[in-house]
Amino acid sequence: MIAVTKNLFGWSKFHAPWKIEFNSYALRTRAGVWVVDPVRPGREDWRALQELGAPVGIFLTNANHDRDAGWLRQQFDVQIYAHEAAPADCDTKIDVLVLDGETLPGGVKALHLPGAGAGETALYAKTDGGTLLLGDVLVNTSGRGPALLPEQFLEDRDQAIASLHRLRDITFQVATFAHGAPLTKDAKAHITKLLKQLGKPKRKP
Repeated sequence: MIAVTKNLFGWSKFHAPWKIEFNSYALRTRAGVWVVDPVRPGREDWRALQELGAPVGIFLTNANHDRDAGWLRQQFDVQIYAHEAAPADCDTKIDVLVLDGETLPGGVKALHLPGAGAGETALYAKTDGGTLLLGDVLVNTSGRGPALLPEQFLEDRDQAIASLHRLRDITFQVATFAHGAPLTKDAKAHITKLLKQLGKPKRKP
């Protein structure tokens, strides 16, 4: 498990069929720890996760990221949260449906970013200069910086770009991605640069 910031920790698991790392995160808040898009941690990561404190819940950034959430729900006896649009495509039962803009326990905020996949939603906390946990809408390929998810995996490219423009209205230094390394400094500047390259949205955010 890596310490991204003093309140954010991550671990990953290589997914052989897709030849890509699946990233998972644990965000510590005043209400407890939010576990985001969890894959089952190895022995050392499991011990480190338990040492962070009691989880307040499990958050899925989209319908495809249930991964090992059901197993973790049993281990910690907590509920799984996801956007209200996620259940239609999710194989795991979601306990709590989240609305766009809703503030969850610990002061974290859910930001719905439609266009990538069912229920695509980022989790935002004001800690550490602003921390944004993203799902699939952006990837951070090594050496290239953040990029829009390839078009063949997007539900609606124009809608995804419009959704990302919402991020201009919040302050954040740190951003994480389901696939790719986190940005730990000037994350908003990097993403704003990408948005300029993508051009003005053709739809309203």
